[in-house]
Amino acid sequence: MGAVLFAFAVWAGGDAEAQTHLDRAKLPDGCSSCHKGHGKRATVMLERPKDELCFKCHGPAAGRGTPGPQVYASFQKQANHPVFQTSHYHVPGETLPERVPSVPRHVSCYDCHNFHLLTKDEPYKGVKAYSGRGAAVRDVQGEHYICYKCHSDSANIPPSFSNIARKFDPGNASFHPVETAGRNRIMPSLRLPLSSVSLVTCADCHGNDDKIGSKGIHGSNYEGMLKLNYSRDSGPEGPSAYELCYSCHDRNSILNDESFRSHKRHVVYGSVSCFACHDAHGTREFDNLMRFDRRVVFPNSNGQLSYLKLASGRPRCLLTCHAGTVRYEHKLAAGQYIIELGSGSKKSAAIPVYLY
Repeated sequence: MGAVLFAFAVWAGGDAEAQTHLDRAKLPDGCSSCHKGHGKRATVMLERPKDELCFKCHGPAAGRGTPGPQVYASFQKQANHPVFQTSHYHVPGETLPERVPSVPRHVSCYDCHNFHLLTKDEPYKGVKAYSGRGAAVRDVQGEHYICYKCHSDSANIPPSFSNIARKFDPGNASFHPVETAGRNRIMPSLRLPLSSVSLVTCADCHGNDDKIGSKGIHGSNYEGMLKLNYSRDSGPEGPSAYELCYSCHDRNSILNDESFRSHKRHVVYGSVSCFACHDAHGTREFDNLMRFDRRVVFPNSNGQLSYLKLASGRPRCLLTCHAGTVRYEHKLAAGQYIIELGSGSKKSAAIPVYLY
């Protein structure tokens, strides 16, 4: 009842034009677009159960009034927020992140949107968010605080998931600049208008892969709900293989080794994925988003698995890695930095440092 009274109060106050769902030009039926009589059981007098109601206007059979963004199709894509499957676990007034490991992991439209207060430019307005550092956020100034509700300190987070707030922590050695500007001031590959002081958002990488489809992080046909392709496995380099990376980092600059003088050796000649060496969110240990994919990178014969930045564009790696069927061992031997290569465990040659 309170939710309906609140809606009427806002309408009566003349502030409705700012709130998308209270705009009579879009919803000529007003409050009754969503609320009916006593409503469905266990709802705030809603015409339909919970998230199902959203698809009345945001689905294939839009109701009376101006159809909203058609997000229904996005939720049916290969990688999606599982609203269809899990929204029934949502409890009004619940606190996120979850504190009880046994609580079923879920997502609902209600977790990200306040239907009475949201606007076209502020889709998260009025939503209680999370700082990623133990505190609630009332006035959301960045969508990452919405993402942190489920992708940071949740007690029921799956083992295969990472705590994203920790990766974006400004105290880390490196991170993509979501919370604050990054540490690296020398980035020749950045495409204009991006610069070393630019910030990015979660939605710059995640969202609908259909460029003319609905906006928002609802679903995508690419793994990880990415907007563009990002191949995590070794394979031929090309504009489409790392389309996501190249949307911000100029491909010609990367392949001309302007940032790192062996980029081309790795991604073109070695067919090594960006994912083999970089964490796209951030890392506590190393500069330049360095994080090694343990499927193809291992400690060297000295037991070392490390990255040393040294001179700009000329780092040193102490590790063993595989590019196709060839094994490369990067190590120090007799005070010299060498790269030994061979097939399997057989070492056949040492590459002088200057070639690396």
